[in-house]
Amino acid sequence: MPNATQLIRRDHKKVEGLFDKFEHTKKADAKKRIVDQVIQELEVHAKVEEEIFYPAVRKHLGEEDMLEEAKREHQQAKEIMRELKKLDAEDEQLEEKFSELMESVKHHVEEEEGEMLPKVEKSDMDLTEIGDEILERKEELTEQLQGKGSKSRAGRKPPKSAGRRKSGRAA
Repeated sequence: MPNATQLIRRDHKKVEGLFDKFEHTKKADAKKRIVDQVIQELEVHAKVEEEIFYPAVRKHLGEEDMLEEAKREHQQAKEIMRELKKLDAEDEQLEEKFSELMESVKHHVEEEEGEMLPKVEKSDMDLTEIGDEILERKEELTEQLQGKGSKSRAGRKPPKSAGRRKSGRAA
């Protein structure tokens, strides 16, 4: 099982691969599908970082400035994604807006992988346990996004990172 930092890097690589795919795609409808996939990947990734990973980093390392910068970068990406969601495949702004998102995300990834993740890996954080929490939450979020019409799961509160038990998990 991958640990927390491995999962984060894996997410980064997946999104970067989608960026490359976008740049080599010619048809507008195919580009829009890639944009939608990137948005879903980034929404889930940001949510698990904000709910699980960043609070763990804050608890174990402090690093308030670094965490606040990461949250600002997430917010910037979320604003661009909100704008992208309003655009259809034929909209002239789609490529320009998506390029803006790519630059924002690439910058965030550079900082996270260059500064935050190395500090976390040198710490005494239990990256395996945090990785398990991230995987579990990612599954929940992905289910929610894929079944957006379902109200039963959408209203659930996010899990609490601290003190979670591994027993009693729903299958």
